[in-house]
Amino acid sequence: MFDYKCNGAVGGLVRLGRNQTHFFGGFSGHGLNAISFTHESSQSGQETSLIALSLKGLLLHVDETLGGEITQIEFDGIELLAYQEWIKPNNARENNALSQARKDWLTNYRGGWQLLVPNAGSECEVDGVFHPFHGEWSRTHVSIVEHSDVLLRMRATVQTSIVVERVICLESDPERIKLTTTLKNESDEPTSFIWGEHPAFLALPGDRIDMPTASVTNSDGVSVGNWPASSNANSLDVVSAEAPYESVHYVTNVSSGWAALRRTEVGVALAWDTRDFPHVWLWRENGSPGFPFFGQASLVAIEPASTWPGMGLNEARKRGQAFTLLPSETRSTVVTMVPFSETKFPVCNVTVGGQIDFAS
Repeated sequence: MFDYKCNGAVGGLVRLGRNQTHFFGGFSGHGLNAISFTHESSQSGQETSLIALSLKGLLLHVDETLGGEITQIEFDGIELLAYQEWIKPNNARENNALSQARKDWLTNYRGGWQLLVPNAGSECEVDGVFHPFHGEWSRTHVSIVEHSDVLLRMRATVQTSIVVERVICLESDPERIKLTTTLKNESDEPTSFIWGEHPAFLALPGDRIDMPTASVTNSDGVSVGNWPASSNANSLDVVSAEAPYESVHYVTNVSSGWAALRRTEVGVALAWDTRDFPHVWLWRENGSPGFPFFGQASLVAIEPASTWPGMGLNEARKRGQAFTLLPSETRSTVVTMVPFSETKFPVCNVTVGGQIDFAS
């Protein structure tokens, strides 16, 4: 049904039990550190396997039980993703549900990188189908279709009879991660969806975010100007040292599909197709109190998205922002992430082939 090739060497699948130790980047006031931890699913101690991909200095860990969530991206020994085993709350999959889809999703959230489909944002009901917060794919145990050292192909069907295939591929020259997502409507009726990428990165105060100029709106729907805009006297393109701090902004109708986080050690650049993701959700956390992180989260999430604000599929359809798949129709999109060395020059463009241009 789906055809995909990856320019990497073929190898074996490596699985890590969740009670085995692997490494993730920790946040401290002095820098980004590699910290070992025991990766257990919950109080039950039930193991869930992680799948490892590697190419040269690039290492990924993927959780097949959570829609192929990427729990770790390490480059030359430096962790790029924010990922933390919160002490609380408990895992909703193995305890009583919390009666709200958003809270249930957040009890499983530890950071990392998720695919949001066929819903993103608020839970809703569309054509008799309930769509949980951030979509069912991100909490679905997927089937592994193909794997090697540098490629992982996953597949599952969601309630609306959309078959979702996700391919994670490591490529070289330059070293990068290529994420290909393909949807196919296997039903006899048109079906609608929205989608988005949800990567959360480690960042330190003073690190910079580069994006094309675009309009910026806060979570209350109030325009705060063009990128880089300001919020609470803080420029949005600079990671704030303010704590506790939490904010969500929408960068809308971007002129070009790219963004970059210039971190202290290794930066990350993203590229995508604006026909699929014309907007960016920008979520920043630094020690905000209470549920669900209880002051433990420090991250910057740069999220290419098909819709804004994050009010779910039903609202997106009303705003004319949802996509429709006809029977047997497919739609594919590619997102690329490229790690790069620290530079004092701003990024001015990133391509899906991994080329990064810097302003002189």
